[in-house]
Amino acid sequence: MSAHEGPGEGPRPENAPPDEPTSDELTSDEGPLGDHSIPPEETETAPLRWTRWDSVAITFVTLLAAVLRFARLDIPKAIVFDEVYYAKDACWYVNVSKRICEISAEQTNVHPPLAKWLIAIGIRLFGYDSFGWRVSAAVAGVVTVTLLFLLARRVLRSTLGATLAAGLLAIDLLHFVQSRVAMLDIFPPLFGVAAVLFCVYDRDRPRSTAEERMPNGLLDRPWRIAAGAAAGAAVACKWPGAFYLAIVLFLTCVWEISYRRKDGLGKPVTRFLREEAATIFVWLLIFPLVVYVFTFVGRLDGEFLAAPWKVGSWWRSWWDRQVYMYSFHRYLNATHGYESPPWSWFLLKRPVSYYISYAPNGDYGEVMSTGSPFVWWAGLLAVAYVAWRWIAGLFKRRDGRWRAESFVLAGFVLSYGPWLLPFSHREAVFNFYVLPA
Repeated sequence: MSAHEGPGEGPRPENAPPDEPTSDELTSDEGPLGDHSIPPEETETAPLRWTRWDSVAITFVTLLAAVLRFARLDIPKAIVFDEVYYAKDACWYVNVSKRICEISAEQTNVHPPLAKWLIAIGIRLFGYDSFGWRVSAAVAGVVTVTLLFLLARRVLRSTLGATLAAGLLAIDLLHFVQSRVAMLDIFPPLFGVAAVLFCVYDRDRPRSTAEERMPNGLLDRPWRIAAGAAAGAAVACKWPGAFYLAIVLFLTCVWEISYRRKDGLGKPVTRFLREEAATIFVWLLIFPLVVYVFTFVGRLDGEFLAAPWKVGSWWRSWWDRQVYMYSFHRYLNATHGYESPPWSWFLLKRPVSYYISYAPNGDYGEVMSTGSPFVWWAGLLAVAYVAWRWIAGLFKRRDGRWRAESFVLAGFVLSYGPWLLPFSHREAVFNFYVLPA
């Protein structure tokens, strides 16, 4: 049967007008929330037309996230939990004033500086007060919700699915609280979700047979470059941002090999190495490192043009800082009343109290870090269901590498699984460390 034939039809002339769309086709793309079903694997990365319902949905979830995060953002008008470190350090970045910031040097040199630079932007724009040191976190939280909508829509190929995913993040209690305090943990998900989104855009790029038979030029992959930059920024906010870099590397390799396995040209791994290794190495390994290193400019002393190993060089200072950071986290021997083991995080066993105030009548208000049972426990059931579908697909000899199930499982395992490994154990870990997952 030719490409222009249908059941019970003869060959159509080449200049025949296109078929009128069926009512089902119009409904699937133009109905409320444009609920697109996941199509067959052959068309899974085909462009998905943006509709007016997509615009309505993304506006709704973004506004919902913004209202929740910016309403009374300056309350409480006091230092909350670890703002005592990060708000003051960000103040020091822009003011370098003991009188204003109440410190005489950076306090938290056990974390990279990018997130504190971002908090400092809010202080520079709005002043050193509770709104100024929290506004950057609120912006990061809102933008993450918007990015998650775009990511879920592209992966699930469903506006309804994207609205549900982004809407659940918008109302999640942990993400809500972290978006309203001047701490580092809201920023790695911002850049991490962006990195994974750009990775998916790179996967879905238009391909031609001629281009796939020769190595790509280094500058021919703008979305891969963007993914590397965003992943590097995630690590530069806090080291667990490296989980996102692992996700991007893993998915890129799997998708590219899978594409070559299905195109019928043979030797998929060999061709993958020949055609993709250079851009992956440069943009997903070297470039994130460059971005990470660059964020320390202005935070370390030393001579830039000196030999890296020379005492007093900037590069030696950078290396010594990394060694110090690693040693601190690896050998930390401390306890905290609110710490909790990673296996318990999704069970909501140990919240973290950030702030509490009492009224004369005995009432009290509290800022508390905890997850939403509605989001988290339902999410665990969803992950179990996705795992079952993925395993069932393997037994049916379906190529699951391109499907949404594989994407969700890879993201969850690589962002949460490392905390469960024996060698990752360290003291004083808290439930908000699970935010990237």
